[in-house]
Amino acid sequence: MNTYIEDYAVASGGLIEIESMIAKENGIALFYAYITSFSDGMTSNWNEEQVYGRQDPIGTFQNTLRKISLSFDVPAKDLIDAKDNLNMINRVKQFMYPAYSSTGENNASANALSLSKSPLVRIKFANLIQDQSSDGLLGWIGSFNAAPVIEMGMFSESKEGVPMLYPKVYTVSIDFTPQHEFDLGYKKDGTPIDSRFTSFPYDGGFKS
Repeated sequence: MNTYIEDYAVASGGLIEIESMIAKENGIALFYAYITSFSDGMTSNWNEEQVYGRQDPIGTFQNTLRKISLSFDVPAKDLIDAKDNLNMINRVKQFMYPAYSSTGENNASANALSLSKSPLVRIKFANLIQDQSSDGLLGWIGSFNAAPVIEMGMFSESKEGVPMLYPKVYTVSIDFTPQHEFDLGYKKDGTPIDSRFTSFPYDGGFKS
């Protein structure tokens, strides 16, 4: 990776790490990225019951869901950078597939396979996407889109007579659903159920 791009990304907090919970080889994708958008949304879900004669509904709390969306540009100064970026994109696409166990002799047949592990990942981006131990936040990628910025051009080379293209810039977007690994909320007396909740969601393992 080009030193200038790496230094800029690290200084701006744009170092994004995605780790597969399944892959044993090449299980981490690392992007030195220019962040273009970030959103971390919470949705509180309630069952609402309309009661005769009452103006407002009676609400029964169900849960609070969290969704994270992250967009960033991934530039390359030269062919080596561009190849590395494409390799990292390849890995994330692979991370979105599950693990299977064989239930028969023919491992190549989908009918002989059963789902063994879901394609969970950990994502880390500065203190904005991480768990409370400052590791990657566990969850799943609902969508991953990597689009070449065509007007920025591509690097090219020939591989065994076949032309190979490597975009100079990718724009990437990720929709991520976290799976928190401790209880969120408060006890009846108003104190946190788990001490890690006091630094949720952005302070990670850092204490003031």
